[in-house]
Amino acid sequence: MYKWLLLGIVLALEGGCLQPSPFLDPSLSLGPPFQWETSRSFQRALRSQPGGEALEQARIDYLLERISKSPYNFIRNRSRYTGKQAGTHFRWKYFLNRGRVKTAESFVNQVATRSKRSGRPYEVQFPDQRRYPLWALLFRELDFLDQTLEKKRRLMAEASKKAP
Repeated sequence: MYKWLLLGIVLALEGGCLQPSPFLDPSLSLGPPFQWETSRSFQRALRSQPGGEALEQARIDYLLERISKSPYNFIRNRSRYTGKQAGTHFRWKYFLNRGRVKTAESFVNQVATRSKRSGRPYEVQFPDQRRYPLWALLFRELDFLDQTLEKKRRLMAEASKKAP
């Protein structure tokens, strides 16, 4: 049974019926390499206690910052928007849902997955016209953020142990 399912997925990908998963291409992100040192949301996340509300707010702000600074087009209800316009829209939508959204993951699931009006998924369009679901790229950004925070915290802890 699984062989047939796998064969169907491969054929659909080869035939162009499905977009390849953004998780297959490790280079895909919402924009060029991020400048951690100049990002207010990253610096707040670095200073926040793991698992706390302040960290979750900083993670959400980080996603909003990545969207706003993205050079790519965002597709919402079949219309194209700049990163800055999309960032403004998602800040507004987050403001409307702030009572229900407690984590960055719930922000992606409840705010940045699909249009409430049409039900269509939000997408990111790259310069080569490929489109990917915004939610997938946001989860990738969160994963990268969390890995970077962990590395930075580990380096800071090691440096403080070595200091006299």
